[in-house]
Parts: sequence; structure tokens; C-alpha cells
Amino acid sequence: MIQKIALVLCLIAGSPPRSSFAQPAPKVPAPVVKAPAKKAPAPPVGPVDPYADPKPAPVTPTPVPLAKPAGKTVPVDPYTPSTDNPIPSRVGLSDLTAVQGLLAVQRLDGWLLYDRDGSNPIAVKLVAPSGHPQRPWFYLIPAAGDPIALVHTSELRQFDHLPGKKLTYLGYRDYAKQLSAMLKGVKSIALEYSPKAAVPNISRVDAGTLELIRATNVSVRSSETLVQYTKAIWGDAGRTAHYIAVHHVIELRKEALALITQRLNAHQPITELEVQQKIIRGMSMRGVVGPPPIVAAGANTADPYYIPTAARTAEIKLGDPIVISIACRVDKPDGIYAAQTWVAVADKTVPEKIANAFQTASLARDQAMVLIADRSRKHRPVTGAEVDQTTRAFLKKAGFAEQVMHRTGHSIDSDLQGGGADLDDFEVKDTRILTPGTGFTIGPGLYFAGQFGVRTEISVYLAPGGPEATTPAQDDVEALLK
Repeated sequence: MIQKIALVLCLIAGSPPRSSFAQPAPKVPAPVVKAPAKKAPAPPVGPVDPYADPKPAPVTPTPVPLAKPAGKTVPVDPYTPSTDNPIPSRVGLSDLTAVQGLLAVQRLDGWLLYDRDGSNPIAVKLVAPSGHPQRPWFYLIPAAGDPIALVHTSELRQFDHLPGKKLTYLGYRDYAKQLSAMLKGVKSIALEYSPKAAVPNISRVDAGTLELIRATNVSVRSSETLVQYTKAIWGDAGRTAHYIAVHHVIELRKEALALITQRLNAHQPITELEVQQKIIRGMSMRGVVGPPPIVAAGANTADPYYIPTAARTAEIKLGDPIVISIACRVDKPDGIYAAQTWVAVADKTVPEKIANAFQTASLARDQAMVLIADRSRKHRPVTGAEVDQTTRAFLKKAGFAEQVMHRTGHSIDSDLQGGGADLDDFEVKDTRILTPGTGFTIGPGLYFAGQFGVRTEISVYLAPGGPEATTPAQDDVEALLK
């Protein structure tokens, strides 16, 4: 761990890290300066914060440590926020006053939620029509007044629970006419639309429907900020459900690695698919849901998107690197995803090349946490793109720019790919601000084609007092045959 901290400081300073086997430099005692009579000694100077403002602050801020204390004492989580900060509440569509307040702040006349046959999961999640409407529908929340729904006559009952006025249509002649009536007097609206598809998770409304709306002389803006405060914020119940999912993710990972270890010790064969299916059965027994987990061994770990199937699986052999990535949530409406990626080696020791690559990735992960914590402490915003830039710059300085194949992380809420800001300046440039009350993953990885790959992924909750790592942060590759 001391080597890891030294590597961070060396890379920040621009000098190469010293060998861990080099003899320490002799200590030169600092000159003694006598303080003037009747004056208190000057306070000690704190460590340099690599993200601090150029102008020195009058009080040295407390740094966020990258390492856990040595020894058998219980470590203090450096990312735990103050209990004085309340958990932000999710703004639901039922809280009309709160939503209209958000519209007023953004100077919008309304938020137009649209879906056709499930094409906009954001609108479906927020409006929650009963059943599965297949025809186009709209739900307008105006900046003032009651909401208005426009639905097909045959599917009106599926929207009975919604407050506000209901408009209906039968065919395409009524459709455009009623839409114009709904938007009469409205000059600007928010829509699940992203200019030039800059944020794909928000870009849900098709171009034809967008043209139809603009034909009514309405200006369209992205609903990305509204989505963060309504869908992406976890709320108290969601945060509790997330920690339940965290427990299951950790136990499922331990069970999977224990199975591999048992088979290897018994000299019995085991495949990636067998391990994956054990995790899936465990998820079902625990009442959690999620996508098929990643279980990769050997050269398959060099593919960050590899998932074993019945047609494509490999036997886990002695000496193989192993990557296991699990994401799940409690199968309830308030369920919030937890995700973790873990790296192990099917051997007694970890090869130096794998250990060094993982150490660099874990340091990049810690740099992301330091940046977010520093901005939170200074009450300054930070965008998802900035966090991705920080980790990418660190990996480039360490000489691994060509081994990066994906963004640093993504938003998590009731969907694995959540509605909040992604830590991304690689696949897209996400300029959304990380919002307190939301969560995301931090998971930088390094991939060496045809050889191996490593990734260290944690789940993070952004509390008002700073980021909180909710899943354990792996610092070293786990050797299974100890």
C-alpha cells in the first residue's frame, strides 16, 4: 500500500517511481528555527492536495487518504459522509409542486414525457402506466396548472391513476391535432432528447416525433437535469435497498471464488460458464435481479465485454487471471443496483505484470474518488467528463493509454445504466454535474490484447458530504491458492 501511495505522488509530480528495493535516502535534519519570544509556533504544513486551487487556502484542508491503516484495527472509511447531512429525497411526479419548481428554475414551460411501446424507459419508469401501452402517449407537466395526458382511446384506462386532464385520439388525424391542443400556449419544453445524441441514455425520443413537436412552434430542450432529480436520485428507501444489494453482490462473489478454489485444489475441471451459472442461481435464491455476470479467465479477461455462454466458454486453468463482475438489485420498485468487479489469479502468487497493471488501475480509481471528494469539500461542481479525464490522464502518465477500452464509470439507480451523469469523456462527453443523492460506478480497466485484462470497479453514493464507496475497494489481486 505504501508503494501505491508513492506511485501516485510520483506520477503527479512527473518523476518516475523509485524501486521498492532501493535503499532509503539518508534523512537530513531540518534547520531549527527558534520562535520569537511570547509567540506560538507556526502550525505544521499539511500535505499537498493535487487538486487544490492555485491560491493557497488560509486553512489546510484535511486530505482524503488513499490507503487503509495498517494493522488489525478496524479501518476508518475515508469516504463516509457526515451524519449531519440529510439524504436528498427523490422528486416524484406525484409531487407536482417540486417538479414545477424545477421547471421554474430552468425557465421551462413544461416537461413533455413521451413513449411508444417502451421506447422511452425513463418516461415509462416515471409515469408508470398500468400494463404495457403500445401506442404513442404523452404526459405534459406544465410549469403552472394541472398535468395533461394524451393517449389512445383504447388505452385510456391504463392512465386512470394519473392526475390531470385526459385527451384522447383514435387515428393519425386526431393525433397531431390533439398534440397541438395540448401544447397550446407552451413555448419551451423539456424532452428526453440530447442535442446530437451527446448523452445516449437521455436521447430516447425519435426524430420524427421531435419534428412533430417542433412543428407546433415549441422550443425543445434536454430533460437531463430533470431526470437526475426525479429518476436518478436514490432517496432514503433506495439507499437502504442499495446496501442490501451490496451485501448480496459481495457474498455472490465470495461463493464464486470459493467454488473455483475448491475445484482447483481437488484437481477437478471447472469452466467460466459453471461459475456464471452458480452466481445466477444464487441471485435467484437471494431475490435479486440483474444481467448475466461476467466470468472471464485467461486471455478472455482481455475482452471487457466478454460473457460466457453455452456456445463460448473456457476452462479455468492453473495460473489463469480471473475477472468476475456482478451487478444486481433487490427485485422491488425501490431496488437500486450495486455493482462490483473483482480480479483473482488461480495460483499461489500473482504474476508481476498482472499485479502492476491492477495496481495502476486501482490508483486511477482512487484518483477519481479524491477528485470528487475534493470538489464536494469545496462545494464546487464536478462533471462526469472531468472525472473520466482525471483517471485517463493518470493512466496515460503511467504509460497505459493504449490499454484503456471504456469509460471510467456509469450512473446506477433502478437501472444498471442509470439516469444520472456517467463518468465518461471517452465514449461520449458527459457534461452533466454529479448530483448529491445519486450513485455511480468507478471502474477503470486495462486490457492487453491476447494476454489478460484487469478492472477494479466499485459502487459509489454521492452524499451531500462527499462520495461514499459502498462496495469494498480491491487494492491487490487475490491469489486463490494460498
